[in-house]
Parts: sequence; C-alpha cells; structure tokens
Amino acid sequence: MLAALKLVDRAVFHIALTLAMVLLVTMACVSFYQVITRFVFERPSTWSEVTSRSLQIWMVYLGLVAAFRTGSLMAVDMLQRLAPRRLQLVVICAVAGLNLGVLAVMFWYGWSMAERVRFQTLAGVDNPFTGGGISIALVYTAIPVGAALSIVAVVARLAEEIDRLRKGASVADAQARARLETEGA
Repeated sequence: MLAALKLVDRAVFHIALTLAMVLLVTMACVSFYQVITRFVFERPSTWSEVTSRSLQIWMVYLGLVAAFRTGSLMAVDMLQRLAPRRLQLVVICAVAGLNLGVLAVMFWYGWSMAERVRFQTLAGVDNPFTGGGISIALVYTAIPVGAALSIVAVVARLAEEIDRLRKGASVADAQARARLETEGA
C-alpha cells in the first residue's frame, strides 16, 4: 500500500510541478507581450492581463502540491526535533491533520465557487473554438484541483514521516532525504 501511495505521489508531484513551471514560463511570456503591446505599440491587448492572472492562479495552486510534499508550508521543525519520539508522532499527525483540514475546506468551497460562476465568462477572452466566452469556472477550478492534489502530497508525507519514526530515523535525516529525492527524481 505504501509503495502504491509513493508511486501515485511521485507522479502527482512531478506532473503538478512540471505544469506549474510551464505555466510560470507561459505567464511570463504573456506578461511580456502585454507590456510590449501597451508601452511600445500603445495598443494594449484585451486578453493578456486576464490570461496572465489566470495562469498565475493555476501556477500557484499546482505549485502548492510541491510545497506541501517537501514540507515547506506549516512546518514545525524545531518542535519535532526537540520532542521525544512519541511526541514527534503527535506533532506530525497534528500538523498533517491541520493541513488536511485546510485543504478539505479549500476543496469544498473552491468546488462550490466554481459551480456558482460557471455561467460567467472572462472579460476580453473569447474561446477560439466556439466564439463564445471562456467560463470563469475554469480559473476557479484551480482551487479544488490544487487542494485535491495537495491532499495526496500531505498523506504521502505523513505516511513517510510515520514510517521514518517507526524505523527510528531522525527528523533532520528524513527531511534531507526527502529533499534529495524530490530534487533528484
């Protein structure tokens, strides 16, 4: 079961991080285009600002997966390092529980908001295939998607931390190993 979780986690991590990086580059190109059309040609484009903002929103919520997986958010490293092993387990589970609670709320309300705005369209951006507008729900969907993928990352990290404690490794060793695995893999 842990092997399957690791496999899914690794795939989710790499796909989300790769997409976030692609979105960052695309957003930078669109923003550069916006600056050129506005200040060089003095004819600002109608679509570039809202597109750049939408790409940034997706980039942030996909990047959140990597931040949760590597333990960069809501970490309580010092308390974990100083605590005895049983208390370390309590701290790790409490932090993971809080993270999962926040992500569950984000998923629920993000999904609800995406449903509510599904008939509204982004200003200045038309769908090239249908000629109509692009739904704002496409942007809001980043919230539940990012939250769901982050839940996988938090559960995988929790399982890894519990396994580490069971084997008796230190917090610092596990964090160094996790960073090496995510950077090298």
